[in-house]
Amino acid sequence: MNLLLYVFFGDTDFNSIRSRRVNSVFMYTSKFDKYSLGDEHPFKPYKATMVYELCYQYGLFDEPWISIVEPEPVGQEAMLEYHSREYVDALKDANGGSFDFTLLEYGLGTSDNPVFKGVFEFSLLVLGATLQGAHLISSNQADVVFSPVGGLHHAGKGFAEGFCYVNDIVIAIERLLKDGVGKVLYVDIDAHHGNGVQDAFYDRDDVLVISFHQSGETLYPWSGFENEMGEGKGIGYTVNLPLSEYTDDEAYVRAFREIYPPLVKAFNPGCVVAQIGLDTLKKDPLTNMRLTNNGYCEVISEIRRSCPKVLALGGGGYSVPDVVRGWTLAWATLNDLKPHDPYQGLIGGALVGYGNSVDELRDTPYRIAPALKKDVDRYLDSKISFIREKIFPVHHIA
Repeated sequence: MNLLLYVFFGDTDFNSIRSRRVNSVFMYTSKFDKYSLGDEHPFKPYKATMVYELCYQYGLFDEPWISIVEPEPVGQEAMLEYHSREYVDALKDANGGSFDFTLLEYGLGTSDNPVFKGVFEFSLLVLGATLQGAHLISSNQADVVFSPVGGLHHAGKGFAEGFCYVNDIVIAIERLLKDGVGKVLYVDIDAHHGNGVQDAFYDRDDVLVISFHQSGETLYPWSGFENEMGEGKGIGYTVNLPLSEYTDDEAYVRAFREIYPPLVKAFNPGCVVAQIGLDTLKKDPLTNMRLTNNGYCEVISEIRRSCPKVLALGGGGYSVPDVVRGWTLAWATLNDLKPHDPYQGLIGGALVGYGNSVDELRDTPYRIAPALKKDVDRYLDSKISFIREKIFPVHHIA
């Protein structure tokens, strides 16, 4: 196994490793395992370790172009590149795990964003992993980076929201722009609309924000409608395709292929940042979509083909065994690999529950009933038509 392990520390001088080209990087550290938002909270940081273990089992780190990078937390100054000083101070005050009513002003101490021991340290570690991945891309040391615990797309400038304490995505995109990668396209396939990222770039034309998500009519954060298109010079650079409940693989993949490839071709980004949340699956307890990981992998393949450089961030997904299988397949897809288990038939039991044979990684294909499909297609067609009429002309797409 050609497995390289780099450890990056805070504001590391990266010059020491620039002599060695790294094409594909999986960001992983077991340090995420020690943080918990609570036994009953749906967000589980430890799922990154489960993905790492499953990728290891299926030989998905064996290729010479693949490396593992162990991230370290950044300093709080990195968080201040987007978040307000008052919010960062409040998050730091919450690090001991003690609740104070004054924290509610910053979205801390709610059921969605509980105060837990190490919450500030956890946020700096998430941000460190994402920013180190962004640096590997901007410095041409990597073409593909995947950070499973990244992608916290709801956090606002001065508050936590939707399980998200730091908006690592916004800070990473700003870093990529500053480091000269060219324009950045952000695509979000999480079932929940990425409202925090949209807000940050709503009046910009150097970042194209595209989100495919369950409609805000039926799901938090109750936003992301097709008429949210940006403002000022950013009009047409925010693209929302809300999806109806019961959207399945066939409908989702069709919508993605009709909207994403023309926009990415016209925008011609230097890097794609992709939030690849897996709460679109039909088994997810918090949403009402009907995807399987088969359709999901088709979309991941489209994203990988769309740009030479891709920074992929995990995001949501709350049926943990299904997310672990799906992200393992996503890593394989990003690297054009077919998972294989050299020990299949020789050992067993340890990984039961989230796939212990190659066949078990893939979901059973699923299609919604014909009567539902008509309603889903009708809803979808109206949203696609709106985007073609209102947004495609901005990008000179016929």
